[in-house]
Amino acid sequence: GGVSAGEAQLLAFARAFLADPGLVVLDEASSRLDPATERHVEESVRRLLDGRTGVLIAHRLSSLAHVDTVAVLDHGKLVEYGRREALAADPHSRFGRLLDAAGVRR
Repeated sequence: GGVSAGEAQLLAFARAFLADPGLVVLDEASSRLDPATERHVEESVRRLLDGRTGVLIAHRLSSLAHVDTVAVLDHGKLVEYGRREALAADPHSRFGRLLDAAGVRR
């Protein structure tokens, strides 16, 4: 047997961590992980991105708690872009409304 989808995701993440890249792109980095492993991965992602440029693609808004800038796409179109703190604090922003709907603390 091969590795599970979650194990494959962890292996890909480990390769990125070991490569020490200047740019990190993570597409749904924790989507196939159990909640306990996801917490460890999110902490590791914060360490990996320290001092680097990162692009995080996520549906789970809680995984964006520590990003600097947010781009919101709707059907492939950019509908909002700005500093995470400002967008989260703006009750009229699309990102702020998404956080509210997901029950994620701002």
